Amino acid sequence: MAPQTWLITGASSGLGLHLAIIAAKQGNKVIATTRSLTRAQNITDKNIQVARLDQNEPLDKIKADVDAIVKVHGPIDIVVNCAAYVHTGILEDLTPEDTYAQFQTNVFGALNVYRAILPHLREKRSGTLVTIGSMAAWFAHPAASIYNASKAAIRWLSFGLASEVKPLGIKHLLVEPGRFRTELLKQDGNFRTSNGSDGIADYRAISEAVKEGIARESNKQPGDPVKGAQVIYDVVTSSGVAQGKELPEFLPLGQDAIEEITKSAQSAIDVCQVWKEIASSTDY
Repeated sequence: MAPQTWLITGASSGLGLHLAIIAAKQGNKVIATTRSLTRAQNITDKNIQVARLDQNEPLDKIKADVDAIVKVHGPIDIVVNCAAYVHTGILEDLTPEDTYAQFQTNVFGALNVYRAILPHLREKRSGTLVTIGSMAAWFAHPAASIYNASKAAIRWLSFGLASEVKPLGIKHLLVEPGRFRTELLKQDGNFRTSNGSDGIADYRAISEAVKEGIARESNKQPGDPVKGAQVIYDVVTSSGVAQGKELPEFLPLGQDAIEEITKSAQSAIDVCQVWKEIASSTDY
């Protein structure tokens, strides 16, 4: 396969960083974007160019930054939206500002990156969009409601986008990882929390249980981010373990993702079976 140009957001850590390294090692040009250039000082591969792109800025600024990237580096072939963070907290305790900020980064910002790059992809009638979602889109979890909801929102928004751009020669893949050993749960990384011991007393037991669970889980997640990034690369490029396979609509990543998504899908089927007679009685 001829070398391609990748644009990866949130590429200073986690799956984004490992994917950038893997893509570059295969001879591709990679533009690794980050909100702060100081966070990308660990990127040294000559095939990886670091650029500043903050998806929380206004759309006009994002468009200008993307246009500048294309002007310098040429046409983009593959866009990977990795930038995200986790905000935990009891829903009643979380502020409207907390909720908006979570959706701004995980949903609205990601969509604005696509709005900025799509004119370039439409012009050449080709390209691949890759959205990094989460298995969290498939289930609810106490004290993680706004994160799970943001991932559910980006899931269905990206599917809608996929159906709109497909006739234009542009592909889309949603990746829904399970628990990978990245910085996502590190307090000084891409993780924030609200309330806890200072929150509403009625919810304190739940808050403390979630806090303790995250502390136990951090840096002990079952997923290897290097292996995960390699699978993403193979699936996107139809190479390696995905040689000859068509790009799927979505890709569960990790054994835990397979198990949780299967369980959630089966639960929905079970509810439909139990209630189908009563639910169907409402038709004319």
